[in-house]
Amino acid sequence: MALPQTGASQSRLAQIEARRGEYRGQLVQRFWLRFHMSLMLAATIGTGVLANRLLLGLPVHSMALRWLLALAISYGAFYLFIRLWLAYVGARPLPLDMGSDALSNVDVMPRGGGSVFHGGGGTSGGGGASGSWGDAVGAPVGGVFDSVGSVDVGDDGCLVVALGIVLLALLAAIGGGVAFLIVAAPHVLADAAFSALLAGGLVKSVRRMDEPDWEGTVLHATWKPLALVAALTLVAGYVAQYVAPGARTLGEALMLLR
Repeated sequence: MALPQTGASQSRLAQIEARRGEYRGQLVQRFWLRFHMSLMLAATIGTGVLANRLLLGLPVHSMALRWLLALAISYGAFYLFIRLWLAYVGARPLPLDMGSDALSNVDVMPRGGGSVFHGGGGTSGGGGASGSWGDAVGAPVGGVFDSVGSVDVGDDGCLVVALGIVLLALLAAIGGGVAFLIVAAPHVLADAAFSALLAGGLVKSVRRMDEPDWEGTVLHATWKPLALVAALTLVAGYVAQYVAPGARTLGEALMLLR
């Protein structure tokens, strides 16, 4: 059972939330956050495509297993790209940069006035976002659609239609998740950076309370669309394997149905 919050703890949480909003505004003014998120998502998708190719060459011929593994690898790469971005904006240095004073001037919770953010980076603004879906994720689009050819429906029309519906649903889930993350990038990235600062002890005179680290913040923002994409990926792989048991790729499955 959660303990009731005292007046002091409520005041401290309110102070954290106020500074979070102030920090987000400073970060948005200094960086093109949507552009940064677009680059990270493009790299994430590229990682998924490459992982799918490498897994096929191992070989992992089960489409459901290979696509799911490629999705997991691409999601892990997304975390890596976020971690590098946190180092870039000065929220969490890389281990090799521990001797650097890049964060020495960061004071997210100053006692008086002063700048909220003093890290390095560009000077361009990047739009804001007011909410979080709970919320999106990069996925191996090319991994799911290895190759697609024209199909003559014939007697297997129902199976082809079922496969097409699942693939369209998967594509819509991937596209929707990517689009949302780009739109919500100022919210997602700024919250991850703020959580990294809190975890690093860079918040003056404020306890962390139950604030998650940046990994938890990113997971909270992406687990729902990740689960949806993973489920559709698994269903699409099994349907394609059922339709064409000997096929290793989607292109081969469609060729067998011609």
